[in-house]
Amino acid sequence: MTTHAPSPRELLLWSALGLLAIGVAWQLTAQRLGPLLMATPAQTCHALVELVGSAAFLHHARTSLLRVACGVGLGIVLGLLLGLLAGHHPRLRAALEPLRWVLMSVPGVIVVVLAMLWFGMGTPMVVFIGVALLAPGVYVHTLKGLLLVDPALLEMARVYRFGIWRRLHHVVLPTLAPPLCAALLVSTAGGVRLVVMAEVIGAMDGAGFALANARSTFDSGQLYAWVVLVLALVALLELGLLRPLQRRLARWQDDAPAPGTGATHA
Repeated sequence: MTTHAPSPRELLLWSALGLLAIGVAWQLTAQRLGPLLMATPAQTCHALVELVGSAAFLHHARTSLLRVACGVGLGIVLGLLLGLLAGHHPRLRAALEPLRWVLMSVPGVIVVVLAMLWFGMGTPMVVFIGVALLAPGVYVHTLKGLLLVDPALLEMARVYRFGIWRRLHHVVLPTLAPPLCAALLVSTAGGVRLVVMAEVIGAMDGAGFALANARSTFDSGQLYAWVVLVLALVALLELGLLRPLQRRLARWQDDAPAPGTGATHA
């Protein structure tokens, strides 16, 4: 018995049904808990309209976007560069292994507490938390991807005297694309959560601070409005940035020579 792959329209319909199920569960739960603990979708939309038109929203949103760009961006770039270097230099890989183990083993709350002691409350603290907790994951995915590169293809690139950029484009990136796409997706979504969490704990502005302030005043409508805005940011980053980048990286993977063919052509 053969099964046909669902069409894009069918997948979109199922996604819409999943979104509708979340909305229904949200409405029923809010009715059960009451407006003091959870705003309904309608109340959240009303608070969202009021929030977007306020001056405070522009300040908090701009601050959080800057922190996300710096923390997530630096974490991804640092992890990617160190992974590429460690993949080509075993001694550097061995030297970085203890630091990688420490950063991936220590609980996030300890990193937050230390960052607050070292940097105080504000943007440097939030950015440090993002870099410290995101870079190790990107590093591991990058390193694992490099170790999967076919040695025959690397040898062929050396025989034909490929420069570093041609070697990266034609040999490394096609193999690195799948783990790198996974690392970017996890790091971006997780990075936004980390920034908001750090702002809740130790910042005087930003989306996380606004969330904490709405919680302390029992303004559930504004609280869930900020939650929706954070989710919208993650969706925008995934659909507008990561999905096109994944398609671009997938082209490198499709254009890659089959493993083992390098030795034959060489």
